[in-house]
Amino acid sequence: MVSELTFVVFGLSGIAAGFFAGLFGIGGGLIMVPVLVYAFETTGTGPQHAVAMALGTSMAAIVFSAAQSAYGHYCRGSTSTDMIRRATPWVVVGVALGSVLASEAPAIPLLTFVACFQLFAAALMVTDVSRSGVLKVAARRGFSLGLFSLAFGGVAALAGIGGGTLFTPYFKAAGMEPKLAIGTSAAIGLPVSLAGALAYAWEGRNVALGHWMVGYINLPALAALVAGTLVTVRLGVAVAHWLPSRVLAGLFALFLVFNGAHLLHSALR
Repeated sequence: MVSELTFVVFGLSGIAAGFFAGLFGIGGGLIMVPVLVYAFETTGTGPQHAVAMALGTSMAAIVFSAAQSAYGHYCRGSTSTDMIRRATPWVVVGVALGSVLASEAPAIPLLTFVACFQLFAAALMVTDVSRSGVLKVAARRGFSLGLFSLAFGGVAALAGIGGGTLFTPYFKAAGMEPKLAIGTSAAIGLPVSLAGALAYAWEGRNVALGHWMVGYINLPALAALVAGTLVTVRLGVAVAHWLPSRVLAGLFALFLVFNGAHLLHSALR
């Protein structure tokens, strides 16, 4: 049973996840996945299922935050509907493949991947890779959107994120104005998270994980995360349009480094 304290932790992580979802164009999974892994393991779930449950529950929670974040950016005119339309089919295929791989992967390699991605995301937060000449050349080729969307969808499913962390620098490298890149990435997070939630629910349908589960999605955790997320996602969107986010990005990067290092230690001990 999920304790009251654990439920509060879920809610607080949802509040933080919602803010960063709007601010950085991310779905909040970078915050939610580590918290969920710790909480599920604390309540007695085995490592194998704890990671898959964290990924599936995170994806389900991101559906709600991504929908609000996408709507907020759309209302402000900071989304490219053409890019969203072209990327969605590819990203959904990538998510489906990544979800299957995550459901079948052993716990230690999967947790190691999640940990390393946290560290990678921290590096992305403090460095502007969109200025890389190599990425600019690759991002502006005609076939690149489908290829990158397929890859980003797979990584998103394996890391339990909405994909904004990856799509935002890609779109900036492709020549998008930064606010448009953030808004478009936030909108793509909706099909990413929806496809991921459905895939994890399906992959875990025959796994005995107790009550209040839909596949690998834990409903009490989902409810707490969504309740917290709904409070702050629009605040994050608003702040993204008037407050320089460099300092916040640095602090968030430190948070990710701590999480990544702790998860990596847990996987390798």
